[in-house]
Amino acid sequence: MPIISMDYVFIQPISMVSLFVLFITFLVLLFYLTYIFAKKSRISNLKKTKTAFIVGFPNSGKSFILKELCKRDTGNFDKMLNISYSDFIHDGRSKLKILDHHGLFSLDGKLYDNTIDKLKSIDPKYIIDIVDVSPFTDPIENQINFVTKVNEKFKDKKIFLVANKVDKNSKKKLMKIEEIFGKNFYKVRINKPTDIEPLRKDLLNLLEMN
Repeated sequence: MPIISMDYVFIQPISMVSLFVLFITFLVLLFYLTYIFAKKSRISNLKKTKTAFIVGFPNSGKSFILKELCKRDTGNFDKMLNISYSDFIHDGRSKLKILDHHGLFSLDGKLYDNTIDKLKSIDPKYIIDIVDVSPFTDPIENQINFVTKVNEKFKDKKIFLVANKVDKNSKKKLMKIEEIFGKNFYKVRINKPTDIEPLRKDLLNLLEMN
C-alpha cells in the first residue's frame, strides 16, 4: 500500500494582546470617521446660511467689533471647527452669522492653507478686515500684509476694512492704510460703539438687497 503523508500546518491562535490592539485600532478609526463626518456636517450647516468672516491679528479688537455689530455680549464657540460666531440680529431675526477662526496663521504671519480651505468651503459672503492702529500693537505693515493675503484668497467676496482703536496718534497708520486700500474704510475710535453703526448699516443694506 502506498504511504499517505499528511502535512499539518499549525496556525497559532490570535493572542489576547493582538485582539486588544485590533479592537483599539477599530475604535480609533471609528472615532476618526465620526469626527470627520460631524465636522463636514457642521460646515455644511454653515454653508446653508449667510456668513461673514472677521479677520485680524490677536488683540486687534475683533471681539469688540463683533459684540457691537451683533448687539450681543457673548457669541458661540464651536470647538470642533475652532470657530467663534455670533448672529447679526435685526428686527429679532438672524440675518447673518459672523465667524472668527482661532488659529488662522502662524507666528511668522504665514497663513495655514488647510484652514483657509476650510473657510472657503463654508463660502462666506463677506470679509471684515480689522486693522489695529493704536500705538502699542503689531506693526501696521504686518497687519496690512496679513489682511491682504486673506483678501487674495477671497477675491470674489465683498470686503469691509475697519481701522480699529483710532486715537490722536493714529494719523500715520491711517495714511498707510489709505495709501494701500484707498479712502473707503471705516474708522472706529477706542471703545466708541457708535463708530460701528456705519458698518452695521452697510451690512444690513446689502443683506436686504440680497
